[in-house]
Amino acid sequence: MKNIKSLYVLGLFAIVVLLSSCLSTIVLENDEIVKQNETKIQTYLSSQSLSFTKATNGIYYAVTAGDTSGRKSLSTGDTVRVQYVISRLDGFKLDSSTQTKPFVFMYGGSTSIFMKILPLIRESQKATFIIPSTQALGSQTFPNLPANSPIKVDVSWFKAYSENADIDRYVLTNKLTLTGNYSNGLRYIRTQEGTGDYMASGKIAKVKYTGKFLNGKIFDSNVNTSDSLKITIGASSGFVTGFQRGVELMKVGEKATLIFPSSIGYGTTGKGTIPGESPLIFDVQVIAVSDN
Repeated sequence: MKNIKSLYVLGLFAIVVLLSSCLSTIVLENDEIVKQNETKIQTYLSSQSLSFTKATNGIYYAVTAGDTSGRKSLSTGDTVRVQYVISRLDGFKLDSSTQTKPFVFMYGGSTSIFMKILPLIRESQKATFIIPSTQALGSQTFPNLPANSPIKVDVSWFKAYSENADIDRYVLTNKLTLTGNYSNGLRYIRTQEGTGDYMASGKIAKVKYTGKFLNGKIFDSNVNTSDSLKITIGASSGFVTGFQRGVELMKVGEKATLIFPSSIGYGTTGKGTIPGESPLIFDVQVIAVSDN
């Protein structure tokens, strides 16, 4: 039994030693890759007339144009558009956006390298970034780019759009007092008290409304018509979520202003005369409620 136990212990020891050896090899290989990247990057930087700064994530960058007046802080949920060119350090172009079609992504919801580099500069600035492979494509091999290669990214323009920031600015500028501010982005402002109880699920609300953009331009209204819009409370209808959920917060006779981002509106594609990524305002009144 002792011999069996000894063999068992020796076996475990051998496995631990083997794993440690493998891990050590991996660490040494990673360290070597980092050193090789740094050597390549320093060789490239020494050939340039630009003054580069090294960020805490190991990315080197140099601002080539622009001033410090642009926005720098990006927020989760911002829609970001960027014009860029990605190259090898020898100048061979790997990828780029076009003047008519910038790359678009949502900040905080992507693993794009732009998540790592854009917070280093401001919207009004152009910049060149030298990115080590550990912060770029790593050990993956791509056409015309060997594994573990540092890359160069030139950013000529980027703009971040925050619908929620635009809505907050609208509320502040117009000195509006929010009755409710919901996690889905809906801002609810009661402008006239209603009567009776809140509408139960399954009831049909008859609604007068005016829809407009943050700039005040009206895109739809039924106020000056004899018709009213019918909305079934608690149902999955053809109405956008912001409008549906806002009406469901109301009582008969109540007036309210609903303001919400495109994420619960018409999304990134828009509809009809409403462009994509448009926050919307609806002035709404529930004039009646019925069972059908």
